[in-house]
Amino acid sequence: MHATLNSAVTLRYVDDDPGAAPGRPPVLLLHGFGSTFELNWVRTGWTAALAAEGLRTIGPDLRGHGSSGKPRQDDAYLPGVFVADLVLLLDELGVERADVVGYSMGSRLAWEFALTRPERVRRAALGGFGPRNAFAGTDLDDLESDDSPFGRLYRAVAELPGNDLAALAACARGQAARPFTEEPAPRSTPLLFVAGEEDEIADGVERLARVSGAAGALRIARRDHRTAVTAGAFKKAVLEFLADEAPISSTA
Repeated sequence: MHATLNSAVTLRYVDDDPGAAPGRPPVLLLHGFGSTFELNWVRTGWTAALAAEGLRTIGPDLRGHGSSGKPRQDDAYLPGVFVADLVLLLDELGVERADVVGYSMGSRLAWEFALTRPERVRRAALGGFGPRNAFAGTDLDDLESDDSPFGRLYRAVAELPGNDLAALAACARGQAARPFTEEPAPRSTPLLFVAGEEDEIADGVERLARVSGAAGALRIARRDHRTAVTAGAFKKAVLEFLADEAPISSTA
C-alpha cells in the first residue's frame, strides 16, 4: 500500500504486510542521503527478502527525498525533526514498536530514533555507518563545487531524477548542525552494524560497536559504501539479528 501522511511536511510511505508473521514487529526501513525507499530497499532486494520471511515493512521517503515534501530550510532537517516524522508515521499506522534498518544517513537517523525514543525501537540494524563526521572538510555553502567525499556524493545523487538540489543542501546543513557523537549511545536497544570492508564512510565502526554495546560489526568482503547494500550477507545478518537466532560473526 502506498499512502501519504500529511504533517508539517507531506510524507509518502509504503506499508506492505504479507501477514505471515503476526507475532513479529514491523520493519521500518530508512534510506540514505539522496536516495528513496524504492532505490535503497526495493531495487536492492530488501523488501523481497523481508516479505519472504513474512515480515511487514514500512518504508518512507524521508523528508527532502523522493515523493515526500522538500522544504528548503536547514532547520527542517535536524535529526530530531526526522525522528518526529517517524513517530508520527508509526502513530498513524498504530505501530507501538518497530525494528529499524537504516543505511548511511538512514542509520544516523536510526541511532537518533533509538536514542531519543527507545520505547518505539525494538532492535536497530545500521548499515554503511560509522563514527566519522560525514561532513568533515566539506564546504556546505558551495556543494556544487566542493571536492570533499561528501561534496562528490552530493553531486552524484543530484543527478538522480526528482532530487531537489536546494532541499538536499539544506538537508546536509541541517544534519551537520547536530554532529554525530558516540555518547550518549542507545544502549537499551540492541544494535547491529554492517558495512562493506572498503567503505571509508564506515571507518571506526568496529570501535563504535564496542563502545555502544552492539551485537557486532559485520564487514562484508569486497564491498564499498555503494555496493554493500545489495549484498546477500548483509540481508542474512540482519534477518538473523531481527529474529534473534544465530550469533553474528565478524566477517562475511
